[in-house]
Amino acid sequence: MTTKRIHILTHPLGANYGGIMQAYALQQALRQLGYDPVTLDIPFDQRSPLRRWAKSRLLTLKQIPYDQSRKAERIIQQHTSRFVQQHITLSPRLRSAKELREYYRQQPAHAYIVGSDQVWRQAFVPMLDDYFFRFIPESDPVRRIAYAASFGVDPIDIAPERTARYSDLLSRFVAISVRELSAVPILKQQFGASAQWVLDPTMLLTREEYIDLFGLRVEPSSGVFAYMLTDTPHKEALAQQIAQSQHTTYQLFSPWRHWTARGESLEECILPPVEAWLEGILNAQYVVTDSFHGVAFSLIFGKPFVAIVNNHGGCSRFDTLIKTFGLESQQEGAYELVSSPERYDVQAIAQKMSQHRTDSMDFIKNALR
Repeated sequence: MTTKRIHILTHPLGANYGGIMQAYALQQALRQLGYDPVTLDIPFDQRSPLRRWAKSRLLTLKQIPYDQSRKAERIIQQHTSRFVQQHITLSPRLRSAKELREYYRQQPAHAYIVGSDQVWRQAFVPMLDDYFFRFIPESDPVRRIAYAASFGVDPIDIAPERTARYSDLLSRFVAISVRELSAVPILKQQFGASAQWVLDPTMLLTREEYIDLFGLRVEPSSGVFAYMLTDTPHKEALAQQIAQSQHTTYQLFSPWRHWTARGESLEECILPPVEAWLEGILNAQYVVTDSFHGVAFSLIFGKPFVAIVNNHGGCSRFDTLIKTFGLESQQEGAYELVSSPERYDVQAIAQKMSQHRTDSMDFIKNALR
């Protein structure tokens, strides 16, 4: 097959392990089909509410002057940044809508893909119009595709006055797929768009592929690996209780703890390598996590897990995984303490994932034809 350029829009790739891995996996899946994927390097706009909140927390808790914050960020993210530079093909940095449009004009592509992750969550994406490809003229026949796009929350946070605009932009897509089952009726009812559910990009690759691609160490399963996006005493208590009940060790892996650690040197706040995160899940006896991608990789690697989900919002992405693979017993919706995560039929899950992987890859193949 002749190599063809594919441009991808997703969230900026900084300190989010799951976000980095979904971006990598989508590129890898496209390469396997003979395409040349490039993820557009669009940094957080300074107006982004998420950016302002994250930066204010970092500066306040670490007592870092504003003019030193960028240097601190580079130090903290040195390992995740290295991974992105080594394994993900990026465009030049596009710092504004003007630069994005200029890049579009100068770099022809066979297709544009938006996804995965919460690319259609208004609170997280200041340039939301561009994530519906408003920068591409209506007359341009380039293929517009959404792969495993997510609104992030249900109900969605897109302002009603934008509905007509996005309905028109979505009508120009050749194919739309979403990460959450709940997004299929939302797109039909609110935007008049037909969509298909597909796997998160991380699940397009197998356990064996991840081990081989990154040379991961495979060791006898041991300990509880607690991967927490937001670390709280209650969540730690759950993980510790499971470890005690199973007479095993406990490891907390919390990126936010690195960002907000008090009284430590900046070097002690450096985020561990992505490979260490993958090996933590791969070699765990049990996984306890509040992360969607923590659950995803638990399933990929065949690990018993407990998903800690806040039912007050943002749980549809967990619900999709749990329902798709029939794992309702693995979810703790109200932060209820349990003695241990239940084991599941790893082979049955692998078979389901294999079929969904085939269907998801077929979606990509058909969309790019």
